[in-house]
Amino acid sequence: MANEPVAVSDIVTDLDGQWNASNVTKPTLITVNAANEPIRFDLNAGDHLVARTGSSAFEETPIGNWKYGNRTYGVEIELFTLEDRQRLYNLMQEVRRITHNRMHSLTNFQRQQFLSFTEETGEQVNMWTGKIQLQLVNNAVLLDT
Repeated sequence: MANEPVAVSDIVTDLDGQWNASNVTKPTLITVNAANEPIRFDLNAGDHLVARTGSSAFEETPIGNWKYGNRTYGVEIELFTLEDRQRLYNLMQEVRRITHNRMHSLTNFQRQQFLSFTEETGEQVNMWTGKIQLQLVNNAVLLDT
């Protein structure tokens, strides 16, 4: 039996390989394995990009006679910077650029989509954070294993 693809791993690997540091300095890339897992990192050392499985890690929608179906995988990316709001938006723009330019380039997925960006406002002072929602899609795949 073939391994099921892990969306968050494929996204982080793609971002790491395709990041253009002349657009914006590459942040430290972190993959978090649990939804409520506390994370620790030093923003004084640079910006951080934290990737985790989305609230819906995997959805499968059967089509037709239920032999085939559409699969979607959710990925959330959190951005952290101490520099300024513009830096936060530049980091988001680089993730969006990679996602759009490589929409059909991942091996395990037919398409990757940039869904949304939300700037997080909270009790932080002089720290800017945002959350990106990505989706990976495989349509009309065989559901039988």
